[in-house]
Amino acid sequence: MTTAIPLTLHLLVLIGLYELAAGLAGFSGSINWRAIIDEFDRSPALTFITGFMVFVLGGVLIIVHSIWTDPLAVIVSAIGWIAAAEGLLLMAKPRALFAFSRRLVGNQMLISTLATIFGLILIVLGLTGHADPTAL
Repeated sequence: MTTAIPLTLHLLVLIGLYELAAGLAGFSGSINWRAIIDEFDRSPALTFITGFMVFVLGGVLIIVHSIWTDPLAVIVSAIGWIAAAEGLLLMAKPRALFAFSRRLVGNQMLISTLATIFGLILIVLGLTGHADPTAL
């Protein structure tokens, strides 16, 4: 696939590596999604600080890559906005996010599989994509 700027391809690979690592950690048992949510639920400080960091990372991604010109750029830009919204939700209304997340992670193997597949897809898109500034 073609995108307008090389940054999109690099960010796809980095986000894909994050997703891949999360998926593999779930498969290996080195993390337990439900236990992580429970730990956040018990620690308002951890929840707020994590929410702040997720908001900042999403905000930085929005600042450096708010590009909606092609499908690859849309994926990266949408992930930035989703991360920023998730960070704000973690700070302002964590219980609502925890309730949603508990239902989502009911099946650790399914969530780990989806994260692994999504990560691999993003990595492949980033590594095989082509940046063409004239594609705008």
